[in-house]
Amino acid sequence: MRTKNAKAHTRAESAHLAKVKRCACVLCDADPPSHAHHPIQGEHFTTVAVCDPCHVGPFGIHGDGTMLRLRYGTADLRAQLRAINETQRRVAALEAE
Repeated sequence: MRTKNAKAHTRAESAHLAKVKRCACVLCDADPPSHAHHPIQGEHFTTVAVCDPCHVGPFGIHGDGTMLRLRYGTADLRAQLRAINETQRRVAALEAE
């Protein structure tokens, strides 16, 4: 959900976010649609494709981070970067279709 003070997305940002949401969850591989988690608010090209439970559930990114630790061995910046990288790989695969 966007905040009321958020700037409007550019056309490129909107297109990228739509592709991220078409990817499977990078933490549990749940089928799309996914949420586009923003590790850094407002940075739309570094989002992570995650399902609802892995995003906002008690073990998700905004919970205690268990799903991030289970997938990447840690819940720190390295794990977030790996999740971003995997999301980018999946977006590229969609573009290649």
